[in-house]
Amino acid sequence: MSLLKKVFISLCTLLFVQVSRAQLDPPYTVGFIPASISEGDVAFPIYEKWHLSGQADVQLVTQGSYDTKNPFEYTQRVVVRPWLIYSGFKNIKLWLGYAHNQKYAVEEMGNYETLENRLIIMGTFSQNMPRGNIFEQVRFETKFFDDRNGVHQTVPRIRMRFGVNHFLPQSKSKPLFLAPNIGYYAELMLKFASKDYAKENFDIFRLSVYYTAGITPNIHFLAGVIGQMQLRTNGTQFDIYYGPMLSLKYTIKPKERETFDSVDGGAD
Repeated sequence: MSLLKKVFISLCTLLFVQVSRAQLDPPYTVGFIPASISEGDVAFPIYEKWHLSGQADVQLVTQGSYDTKNPFEYTQRVVVRPWLIYSGFKNIKLWLGYAHNQKYAVEEMGNYETLENRLIIMGTFSQNMPRGNIFEQVRFETKFFDDRNGVHQTVPRIRMRFGVNHFLPQSKSKPLFLAPNIGYYAELMLKFASKDYAKENFDIFRLSVYYTAGITPNIHFLAGVIGQMQLRTNGTQFDIYYGPMLSLKYTIKPKERETFDSVDGGAD
């Protein structure tokens, strides 16, 4: 068993324990919030001899509220996220990134405006199947921001994703889209904040299902939906986000198939 697999299984076990502990102290309240995620990516080679490439992401997240069912009602955040990618190992990609998150106030939800920066290290291990692949992804990130009281917070977080891509057959000689796929993943997140800010380690559980395909060998898109459960920092309120997700990616170097394994589709 590879080291990445062992780490992934260990972290999933840890998260299960944390969720089980959290459920010992009811009651909890649950609210449903519509949301949307739109993202544009540009991928480019840097130095192919060293297997180095880069990617720049721009993301817009909007949301409604418990009573407002329009997922585009409020702008939740705008994200700029550059990546440095190393792909010199078989079936493994390593990512080093930074995320600039400008979060906006949504008074109806109690969201406050703040600037959040993240440092990210990520690894993805994929395994080929006859008509698709499966992948495991582990992401370590540290969030830096000021809370609603103006106190600076540094919050490490671990994210674990397991996903499957199914390659769809094409029978037409001139299909509308190139190399289409159906993909889905489940992602679990643990945060390690100071107890004054958040007592529970459980943060987010996320599911996503999506369709991906190429418009040209350089342009690919993703269209799907997300469902996400997040525990607020008060430790008693679960927010369920749901809604559409859309991503468009341009690669400088033509690519036969794009499965968007690293897409950061979520509202938090």
